[in-house]
Amino acid sequence: MRDTMIKNGDIVIGSSGNTVLLEGSDAKFQQAVLCISAKLGGFVYDRDFGSKVLLQDKTLSAKQTELLANESLAKMKNTYASVKSVGRQITIDLTVDDITREVQINGNL
Repeated sequence: MRDTMIKNGDIVIGSSGNTVLLEGSDAKFQQAVLCISAKLGGFVYDRDFGSKVLLQDKTLSAKQTELLANESLAKMKNTYASVKSVGRQITIDLTVDDITREVQINGNL
């Protein structure tokens, strides 16, 4: 799997002027983070992409947030989220293919 690196909502451009590409597990992690942090229905080319996490008008409990995050990841094999904390930022232990990384979701794609 390959993907273009996205940081702070923008495509990352390398020093050569080309886009920076991600491969393998890095690309899968980025896809999972985008899936959790994008608002469900907000992507014009795929209305089923995203999650309901950021559609909530109040702060959810860690368990509620975890359920919504994992619902959005259901189509990704061997991928799941374990929410560590909620608030302005959501801290998640994200596991893809038995590799776990801590990520933060703050709604700023």
